[in-house]
Amino acid sequence: MKNHLWENKNIVITGTSSGIGEALMMALSGINCRIFALDRVSKTPPSNTKAEIIPLTVDITDDENMKSVAGEILAKTDSIDYLFNNAGITTHGRMDETHIDVFRKTFNINFFGNIHLTLLLIEAIKKARGAVMVTSTVSGLYGIPGRSAYSSSKAALHAAYESLRIELSEFGVRSIIFCPPYTKTALRTSGLDSKGNQLNEEQAKGNIKTPEEVAQFMISAAEDPNSRLVIIDKSGFFVKWMRLLSPAYLEKTLFKRLFADFH
Repeated sequence: MKNHLWENKNIVITGTSSGIGEALMMALSGINCRIFALDRVSKTPPSNTKAEIIPLTVDITDDENMKSVAGEILAKTDSIDYLFNNAGITTHGRMDETHIDVFRKTFNINFFGNIHLTLLLIEAIKKARGAVMVTSTVSGLYGIPGRSAYSSSKAALHAAYESLRIELSEFGVRSIIFCPPYTKTALRTSGLDSKGNQLNEEQAKGNIKTPEEVAQFMISAAEDPNSRLVIIDKSGFFVKWMRLLSPAYLEKTLFKRLFADFH
């Protein structure tokens, strides 16, 4: 970590009550900076930190609540150096079995909530020539079977933040799409199934990263002025390149590997 890049900066992080968001907040808490910690669950900030941590309770699907929280942030500062749009939800199920309300809820959290917060704070980000990072997934690079609502909500995010990057480059604003590898979080027990019920699935198998490890990758990506689409693991690079080089082979591979997920 390059501490000097974070000293005396104003940082906004969503989803800070657990998982990657909490790990990111804790990784930055040893630096003299100000962190606005946004989450649906209100938690007392840790003590004995160099950072000034300001917890704010927010439901990113509630427009008026979002405006109120953004107002609280902007009452304390008129510049935002880093915005980490980390809050999100996963949704599992075949497209032909997924209720439209599940699509809407997934988009409200993963897409509209993230976009709305960015728009509410965009002038402060422009003033600071700041960086916006959205926590996405390689599932946003291609339609993943059994994940149609989730994949499409993240793919929409990619398009929006790619546009933002180009449009606001003249203001020095950076936009980073961060696709973490499988991470040990509660995502699979807090998401939705095709009918809108809460998921209760086992943690993915294989080489699983901890939230603390992923937080360090995120910090490194934010520090790199050339970061755009950040992918960490082999499976992510496989999807990234095969969607361009051989989409037919990619689809056959996804069908075989994820067959159980949509049957």
